[in-house]
Amino acid sequence: MVTAAINVSAAPIHSAATPPAKLSHKSPSGLENSNAIEECSIAARYWARSMRQNDLAGCEVAAFENALRQGLLQRCCGHWYPNEPVRGSGHRSIINDFTTDPVLVAAAEAVRIGGIGSRLPRAVMWLNPASVRVKLEGHPYADNVYSGEASSSSSSSDDEDL
Repeated sequence: MVTAAINVSAAPIHSAATPPAKLSHKSPSGLENSNAIEECSIAARYWARSMRQNDLAGCEVAAFENALRQGLLQRCCGHWYPNEPVRGSGHRSIINDFTTDPVLVAAAEAVRIGGIGSRLPRAVMWLNPASVRVKLEGHPYADNVYSGEASSSSSSSDDEDL
């Protein structure tokens, strides 16, 4: 019978100091989601303004919006691909339907707003580079909440054809 010794010290160990290989696409500055700031801000504003607010102070709504923006930026970190906008779309989507998305729950808990699922419309939001779209329950089509560079670049190419 042959026994083999396994050298576990040779195996790579990932810690906070050494991120896993799948995150190697980050830019040297670590700001690979810096372009997501506008989209995340617009998405957070949409959810905050859509929230039933009759028993909340304005500062509570603003605090929720800020906490949600931070949560969305964290969600997009490492999953933001401006050259492939649909890539990672499922990971970045936000849902309030049969279940409430953890990013919405965490933002509400951070500012002590209860019952967030019932305060928000039942909807799915897709948060993509240059696009934020929302499909509300009972509506046949998704609404375009934000369209950034993608639409402006197509309109500029139309002008060039004239």
